[in-house]
Amino acid sequence: METFGSALRLHREARGMSLRALAKLALIDAGHLSRIESGDRPPPGAPTIAMLDDKLGTGGALAAMLHQPWIRDGGRWRPEDSERLAEDLGAVKPTAENAAQLAHQWLIAEPPQVTESRNGRRIGMGMVRRVQKRVRQLRLLDDHVGGTDTYAMVTAELAATIGLLRTRSYPDEVGRLLLIAVGELAQLAGWTSSDAGRYAEAERIYLLGVRAAHAGGDTALAANNLSSLAYQVANVGDPRRAVDLARSSYAGARHTATPRTRALLAERVAWAAARAGDAQAADKALSRVEKDYDGHQPANEDPDWVYWLTPDEVEVMAGRVWAETRRPLRAVPILERAIAGYGEETGRETALYQSWMAESLEQANEADRAAAAATKALRLSRQAGSVRADDRIGLLRRKLRRHRGNDLVDAFLEESA
Repeated sequence: METFGSALRLHREARGMSLRALAKLALIDAGHLSRIESGDRPPPGAPTIAMLDDKLGTGGALAAMLHQPWIRDGGRWRPEDSERLAEDLGAVKPTAENAAQLAHQWLIAEPPQVTESRNGRRIGMGMVRRVQKRVRQLRLLDDHVGGTDTYAMVTAELAATIGLLRTRSYPDEVGRLLLIAVGELAQLAGWTSSDAGRYAEAERIYLLGVRAAHAGGDTALAANNLSSLAYQVANVGDPRRAVDLARSSYAGARHTATPRTRALLAERVAWAAARAGDAQAADKALSRVEKDYDGHQPANEDPDWVYWLTPDEVEVMAGRVWAETRRPLRAVPILERAIAGYGEETGRETALYQSWMAESLEQANEADRAAAAATKALRLSRQAGSVRADDRIGLLRRKLRRHRGNDLVDAFLEESA
């Protein structure tokens, strides 16, 4: 069966173009392009694929490969095939290698919530477990695929689950757990919408998640939705409003949330304060993060959605706060240590973290090192499918322009133009 990588290689060779030449034209690392052709890496994001189609003159053939229907055994597509595909996807753990493929297949697979609604049956705990499994799967997928690629599938999953609540009958406990699932999906859908640059929609979804989680009796989840909104507002809105939202989130859940969850909520307070220019309040919130996280209980007692908050992530946030408040001598060492454990398999996060490293180094007038980190961030951002990552590259371009004449800076500015 022809794969994206093999098709790319055939088109390239038909044009008599070397891999290195195509990589340069498409603004992609030659080694990464080679791994895509060999199948060791998933297809790149839509913008890069469009550029490959353009440079190879394929008339959109490569982009079309990612939208072919998923047909079981070569037969006609039927609703039950969609159900089976959804089950298949739920059984596979997303990784850097398969995440893009899973994302595109997920868009084709009709959610079981839709099929269940069509059948008109009363639903029970079996459906709740299926929904919970799919929520976990989508959350793991977000570790490897940016919001521009996952926005459609996560919002569709949210709509399908809301449809169950509105149209089906169920026992009270099933209804409560479905409300919590809606709250989790809303937080994820808000996150992906924000990552795709859909800020107004993200705010609406986050607030829906707050209401659903409260109705389901999960105060910590409601706080996570509200603090996620605070994070967005801190980045693209009024940081002072973000501080109020983040502090309300922490205060509202401090008596019911696990220590690790409280640490996450306190991180959002620290970031909002940093964006508002209040270094003292940011440092106070970071101290709270450290105190809460040091006392965190076993992971099996935490909610699923806080799994990603690790000691490295705690250090990264501290480094980001210090970069934002222009304290590079504190930011650089901690970011260097924390980022060392991140690679291409978490492209968006690594791109973002490298961008803060570059910003801190620029503040310290380390132009060479800043440009090197910025170039790493740029190359990772091309595959990230993230408006946030793209915006960070734009910020680095503006900051590094004052170092024109430095060879590495000039090379970064040219490559990112």
